[in-house]
Amino acid sequence: MEEYLSERQQVEQVKSWVKENAAWAIGGLVLGFVLLFGIKQWKVYTESKAQAGAEQYQLVLQALSRNDTAGADKIVKTLQDDYRRTPYNDLANLAYVRFDVEAGRLEPAATRLQSVVQSTNDPEMAQVARMRLARVQAALGKFDDALKTLGDATGPAFDDVRGDVLFQKGDRSAAVVAWNAVLASGAHRGVDRQILELKIGAAGGIVTAVHPDGTP
Repeated sequence: MEEYLSERQQVEQVKSWVKENAAWAIGGLVLGFVLLFGIKQWKVYTESKAQAGAEQYQLVLQALSRNDTAGADKIVKTLQDDYRRTPYNDLANLAYVRFDVEAGRLEPAATRLQSVVQSTNDPEMAQVARMRLARVQAALGKFDDALKTLGDATGPAFDDVRGDVLFQKGDRSAAVVAWNAVLASGAHRGVDRQILELKIGAAGGIVTAVHPDGTP
């Protein structure tokens, strides 16, 4: 029945509401300022954390370039403890993997890659680590483990790695199928078609896929 109240009665109601709810209204304004300040502070904090993580990552690269594994291990541990939520923790581990692979230390490389797969918060980083882990496992002669690592993931990059693993295992026909799947996708994503065709030929297979324009 508010539409029938007199103007004076409506004013009195507003005054009463303000009096009763002033604390809540002021509290809401204060909370709003706190949240706004908190968001800004969090942004500054995360940007600062990322910058510090980037600096630690560069230190890892420098240590590895000097073959200072003890120093690199210490910095990687710092990244894992204090900068796990930044991408530089994963990047440092991948850099260490490359260092180990080039030095022929495949088992430590596989262990480190497995850790990245299990702990990273970045889905794309997890995919990269999975494919590299599969390659390292294949280099160790653990072909079934490599195929299990790849799982049922599809896509040009995964199919290319799967073909390489199958070829190393001795299953040439399955390798050819995987490589042709890459060509048939029409989205090679950096996978060189000529190299794929050479691999198919080396496996004794034939190219069944066609170019995106329909030519053989």
